[in-house]
Amino acid sequence: MIQLVEAAPGRLALRGGLDFSSAATAHEAGLAHFRRDGAREWIVDCSGLDFANSAAVAVLLDWLAVVHRAGGRLRYEGLPDRVRAIAEISEVEELLETGV
Repeated sequence: MIQLVEAAPGRLALRGGLDFSSAATAHEAGLAHFRRDGAREWIVDCSGLDFANSAAVAVLLDWLAVVHRAGGRLRYEGLPDRVRAIAEISEVEELLETGV
């Protein structure tokens, strides 16, 4: 099960497992926050992810694109080692680490 909770204004926290079975739920939850609150500075804390696979990387990358297109900024904190490893293989590690 995946949860995306608002920890503070402009700060979201991912908790649980983000894989193929939960990616659509997480993706839509993120989009709902970004659309509702508009373009702004966002931080997503990923340190609460218990499990993640390539689906997690896809969700995180799409969130970056959505926020960037809306004129906002997004960066991630606490990326798990597994997410970093997948991002490195996919050559998107720098993008996930620096945000947009």
